[in-house]
Amino acid sequence: MNIVAALWQLQTIDQEIDEKTQRLRQVNKALAGDLTVVAASTTLAAEQKKLSDLRATLRDRELEASSLDAKLKELNQRLYSGSVANPKELDGLSKDLEMHKRLRSTLDDKLLELMDAVEQTQARVDVQANSFKQVETKRGGDVEKLSHEHETLEKRLAHLQADRDKTRAQLDSTALRTYDQLRRTKAGRAVVQLRRDSCGACGVTVPTGLVNRVRTGNEIVFCTGCGRILAP
Repeated sequence: MNIVAALWQLQTIDQEIDEKTQRLRQVNKALAGDLTVVAASTTLAAEQKKLSDLRATLRDRELEASSLDAKLKELNQRLYSGSVANPKELDGLSKDLEMHKRLRSTLDDKLLELMDAVEQTQARVDVQANSFKQVETKRGGDVEKLSHEHETLEKRLAHLQADRDKTRAQLDSTALRTYDQLRRTKAGRAVVQLRRDSCGACGVTVPTGLVNRVRTGNEIVFCTGCGRILAP
């Protein structure tokens, strides 16, 4: 293999290594965490917290209602049992009874509002739980696919690295130094092929004498326009 063919092969390998390495980073990031799962979990947890708080408030109001019912029963018994004969005391009991009835009526309204809120929040929890389950199921499938892709990428990169080392061993230090510098300064394209006797990168027409030297492939010939290595 001549020097230019070896450099072209090296660049082809390096470009695939770059692509596979970038994809491997993406796969690693995806395996590390899924924002969709995190978002679904956070939303579900928030709705569950609301539901728990509403149920706790509802229980407190139900206990309050039970206490009021006991008080109303006591007042009714005292008012209508005949045990109290004093008109002033009876009037006081009657007013007390009416006040507790109003409190009970207001509490009934609150209980209805709370029960409605609990029902609506429970519905949202059910929806979010189902959504989270679907996302988790999909995530499980994605993880399996990503893990397989991760393994495939690592194997391919190991193979490419071996090919890269083998190809670089065929080139002298001067050629490698030139290639590496151009790779850094020319956006990864150190070697470009001729296209109808023009540079495949910048389009500058290559003189006939240089074209003939390029086609032999035994020496490094640079484009007079962009400075890249020309390949046939």
